Amino acid sequence: MLKRKYPVKLICRLLGCSRSGYYDWIKIGRPKYKAFDQTINDLVMQVYKEHDDMGIRRIRMEIKTVYGLILSNRTIYRYMRINGVQATVRVKQRVYPKVAHHDILNELQRNFTTERPNQKWSIDITYIFCKDRLMYMCAIKDLYDKSIISYQVSSRIDLSLVLDTVRYALLNVTDSLREGLILHSDQGWHFTHLEYCNLLKNHQVKQSISYKGSSVDNVPIESFFAIFKTECIYKHKELYSKNVKSLIDKYMWYYNNKRLQEKIKELAPVQYRNLALKPLFI
Repeated sequence: MLKRKYPVKLICRLLGCSRSGYYDWIKIGRPKYKAFDQTINDLVMQVYKEHDDMGIRRIRMEIKTVYGLILSNRTIYRYMRINGVQATVRVKQRVYPKVAHHDILNELQRNFTTERPNQKWSIDITYIFCKDRLMYMCAIKDLYDKSIISYQVSSRIDLSLVLDTVRYALLNVTDSLREGLILHSDQGWHFTHLEYCNLLKNHQVKQSISYKGSSVDNVPIESFFAIFKTECIYKHKELYSKNVKSLIDKYMWYYNNKRLQEKIKELAPVQYRNLALKPLFI
């Protein structure tokens, strides 16, 4: 409409599109699927405003699940770019070389694939910086459905924090459902302590430990902590220790029951787990 009055290059620059993209659009006959759709734009922005930590894939899955509308990742990306928004970028962790060190075997060997729930678990501790003090959280993740099956929050990074987390997980999963279970950790002193080792041994849980300085060996739980801090902790600038437990409880429920994940058939962890456990109770 304006190309006779202004150069196409200038109009494209103002609209945030490429000149070649405009001519490609003209060449293939102005297809509707490449045109701007206000309804889709509003839907994408509505989902993003509700969860501004969501990226392209999670927004697409949320729209598909809640509204039944199937869109491509490129379509979501296009409307996010038009509105100048993006998901919160996680801080990348430094990767260290693999060094053999401990006499406890690394049973996983970075093989994180599983065939059923409660086959491989990953455990670790993370720091939570509050305004008034430092807090700690220990969590266990099931590598099958990415669910957090147990977690504990404490103001002390002592052995009890880890033992309580493990005991709670074992209490919630019966012996028959965790036959052959491997529990993997890093080489922190909590996970090499005799009491911890005996607790696993008494419950027929095979212990596995990473190589020294190799955080990649325990990347499943590390990746969860990165997601957890980005979507929960870092959003609250005025976080105090008295409020952190309720905040974490709320997020954990959301993560396990509502947060869709592409790698588990675009379902939430609990939904994916129920699909696997359902045949056992029929």
